[in-house]
Amino acid sequence: MNTVIERFIREATEDDYVRGATDDQRPARRPIGSVLVLLGVGVLGLVTALAVLATRASVDDRQGSRTELVARVVALSDRIDEQQAMVGEQAAVVESLQADLLEFDAGSTTSVLLRDLGSVSGIAEVSGPGLVITIDDSPGAEPGSLNRVLDRDIQAIVNELWRGGARGVAVNDQRLTQATAIRGAGEAILVNYHPLNRPYTVSAVGEIASEFPDGGLRGLLDDLSADYGLVSTIEKRDVALPEGEVRTPDAATITGERE
Repeated sequence: MNTVIERFIREATEDDYVRGATDDQRPARRPIGSVLVLLGVGVLGLVTALAVLATRASVDDRQGSRTELVARVVALSDRIDEQQAMVGEQAAVVESLQADLLEFDAGSTTSVLLRDLGSVSGIAEVSGPGLVITIDDSPGAEPGSLNRVLDRDIQAIVNELWRGGARGVAVNDQRLTQATAIRGAGEAILVNYHPLNRPYTVSAVGEIASEFPDGGLRGLLDDLSADYGLVSTIEKRDVALPEGEVRTPDAATITGERE
């Protein structure tokens, strides 16, 4: 009796999958979970491929835009160079005419005054003892960080040179005149609308004092080094500055009537 009961319990609790695995007459079944895993892998692969294609297309678009922008900048720079060459030719003609006029009155007060005005205004070459300041970004400075030389830094250096007694100033061989603007355009610094390359060299002619009671030029450079890590040097030597561009107003507008 006990044997029959034990056999019944054993057969009732036996694993049907184990018995099915030993039966060669039944077909093998694929678990549903494996199918879902395969589908998931396929979807993931498709999404990854689409993401890679989208990223590559975005990179290509950015590269194309950058190439087009560089080409436009180069074309505009060439056009500016051509126009400046024309201005230089006209300036040479004007200078020749002025020289002819001054020959009739050489050594007079008017002749000396005109030469001095030409040097101070930047439209004439000038040379003599002076200072050369070289300033550059902090080593390892990241684009857009304050550890790079900014247009306001160049402006501050130029102002200190004028204050110290400079008779003429040039930045990377761009002579400063009464119409010169020093400004930033993105990551570039422009002087006379010319983009400058680093390191930046500010040259000045005159008996210039690099130190003043309140710090002066040397104090300014020390502050830029301490605050932002900018690297700079000051050298006293003979300096020759090129002539600047002659700029005249294209048009004038009367804003009020004279009484």
